[in-house]
Amino acid sequence: MDPVGNTWLRQKFSLLKSRLEHESYLGSRASVIHQKDGRKTETYLRQYAPKSFDDPLEHVEFGLKYDGVELAFLREVFAQLTPESVVAYIQKSPTGKYAKQTGFFYEFLTGRELPMGGLAGNYVHALDPEEYVTAETVKNPRWRVDHNLLGTPAFSPTVRLTNEIKAGLARDWKGQIAAVLADTPPSLLYRALSYLYAKETRSSFLIEREEPGRAREERFIAVLRDAGKVPIEQALTLERLVALQNTIVDPRYAEKAYRQIQNYVGATLPGVREQIHYITVPPALVPSLMSGLAEAANRLESVSPVVQAAVTGFQFVFIHPFEDGNGRLHRFLFQDVLARRGVTPMGAALPISAAILDNMHAYDEALEDFSLRTMGKSVYTTNDAGAVTLTNPAEVEPLWRFPDLTRQVEYLMTVMSRAIEALPKELGYLRRYDRARAEVRGVVDLPDQRLNSLMKWLDDGGGKLSNNKRKQFAELTDVEIADVERAYADGFAEDS
Repeated sequence: MDPVGNTWLRQKFSLLKSRLEHESYLGSRASVIHQKDGRKTETYLRQYAPKSFDDPLEHVEFGLKYDGVELAFLREVFAQLTPESVVAYIQKSPTGKYAKQTGFFYEFLTGRELPMGGLAGNYVHALDPEEYVTAETVKNPRWRVDHNLLGTPAFSPTVRLTNEIKAGLARDWKGQIAAVLADTPPSLLYRALSYLYAKETRSSFLIEREEPGRAREERFIAVLRDAGKVPIEQALTLERLVALQNTIVDPRYAEKAYRQIQNYVGATLPGVREQIHYITVPPALVPSLMSGLAEAANRLESVSPVVQAAVTGFQFVFIHPFEDGNGRLHRFLFQDVLARRGVTPMGAALPISAAILDNMHAYDEALEDFSLRTMGKSVYTTNDAGAVTLTNPAEVEPLWRFPDLTRQVEYLMTVMSRAIEALPKELGYLRRYDRARAEVRGVVDLPDQRLNSLMKWLDDGGGKLSNNKRKQFAELTDVEIADVERAYADGFAEDS
């Protein structure tokens, strides 16, 4: 079999470290092989071969036609081509769809203007709305292209319309959440929302294997309560993100600006060198990528709120703009977008982090889907102090600036579905907890603080007070303790 399209271009320009979502070959029999990670390998009959097989632009056209739009890869390919060769290709068929797309993508991705005038004819889509999530159209009269990409040249992700994403786009997320909360009695609703804030906060810290402590927990809850209250124009500014970072981290690690050092995600094992899983964006690129994320926010307002939340939250953590607090902020940004777009009612928090915590393997896979791409291209050095230097940032930059975030959108949709399914259980638990608390107080009228402690120990003991904890309630008789445990069990009995 002979490579064709993007697969040919990858070999031609020695871009072998670039992962393609769709690989194409020419052969005697047509076939499609679906990989476990969602990628496809497709074989076309030889009559599909480009007429000028040695012309890279003919393979760019084949790629746009059959492989799909892979922006980061196109950026790498265009860097290998002269503007004159691109102009010559376009002028062969100046009214053709792929000539228009090629001219548009070349200038969008490289920032260089081609030495030629504009084109004529009908407008064509930059991205096929049947294949990709697209934003509100902006006419590009120079190339006669409907610019419907999700971002700007500073940051523009792609999200493919997989079956999972199509199903997620068809769901009424807002209506489903509202229906669950509508079944909560008004007398319980305020406490229920406070409970969900606390659960989301604790789960977010536990994802990072941290115990937040009372003060940090309360600060994060305060941040969650303000989710969605800032207009989109201010949501991703340096000033706001710094203020959020300062609120949720230990004051000793509060920052005044984006980080100035190269950081990474890794694991330290006794007696061996640090294992590096992901090298983050070099500090020199952080400001432009964060500005790109903020600029893209306006275009993302025209797509599904869940897509916007996934793109915003995951791109933030992939950039890793601070030395500390990036993980918690990335999960907060999910909540921030969903609240601003009205998916979750103002004043409510969906237990997303709790759903993440229930299946950390899937969360790690969503992060690794991106990190494996960048690490496959990253060349770096380390010194004895553990400092890391990325030596080829220009080669990796296209992946940060033009990422495919399909897997991350699929993941957030899955997590949100689980979080919504868990809501009735969470609210039912709180209802039974209140009932159990009232039953226990009916046995012995303890002061609130003592009663709260007793309920916590009963919770931890599955409704039983251990001998060790029993000593902390010496004023209660054995009969009263037995009655308290029965009252607790009665309160937590399933609703009839």
